[in-house]
Amino acid sequence: MRILVSNDDGIDAIGLQTLVSVLGREHEVYVSAPDRQRSAASHSATFFLQDLYAEPRRLEGAVLAYAVSGTPADCVYAGLHGLFEQPVDLVVSGINRGWNVSTDCHYSGTVAAAFEGLMNGIPAIAVSLASFESEDYEAAAEVTNLLTEIVLTHSASKDHIWNVNVPAVDFEELKGIRETGFDSRGMYDHMTAKTELPDGRVQLHFDSPPALSRPHDNLAGDITAVENGYVSVTLLKRDWTGYEHMAEAGEVLQGILEKKQNNT
Repeated sequence: MRILVSNDDGIDAIGLQTLVSVLGREHEVYVSAPDRQRSAASHSATFFLQDLYAEPRRLEGAVLAYAVSGTPADCVYAGLHGLFEQPVDLVVSGINRGWNVSTDCHYSGTVAAAFEGLMNGIPAIAVSLASFESEDYEAAAEVTNLLTEIVLTHSASKDHIWNVNVPAVDFEELKGIRETGFDSRGMYDHMTAKTELPDGRVQLHFDSPPALSRPHDNLAGDITAVENGYVSVTLLKRDWTGYEHMAEAGEVLQGILEKKQNNT
């Protein structure tokens, strides 16, 4: 299997390097990753606004690897359209430092890189280690390797990415793998400091990490599953349309237009 690997922590991140090393044992791995930290870049794309530059790197397990001067989405697009001659079968983004669960997914460059693969017709996995302290990515890499064949052949992969979050424990200590949905979670904290500067500008300083929801017994939620020692796998859909509300919304919208027309 040919696999394109990217991330948002940058090509020098231990998570990416561990992933490439493990995947490279059984697969043909190509790397197109940001040349620097690009966390929380979401699906920002710059390739149609400016040229990108790719610097070759040597990575254990990779056939070819490049550090790219772009966002995670840029890197995947470049990897699929011109940077490598060989077509790929699967896109894997990660391993991210810190989890990407629930509302994190809207901000995550890791998740966006996987979506860029899906948007270009390639099945995709986004994988994160649920810790900001641990540098042991082996279990997460092994789990990802186990999932590659399933993701490649599963019917859901045509319209969904597989968002994977792995507890920071040894592989033998994992309790299992659970299919999950978004858990309840509060939004990110507001700014903690506002300082007026002499030149008239206002400095806004944010230093509070997002607060997780309190653990509970619903293992169908991504946060709770991970906090209880399970690998969380959430299928994230490419099509965001709220079909269940379309008919009702359509009636309301048409009514607004007709009311305006009758009053003119």
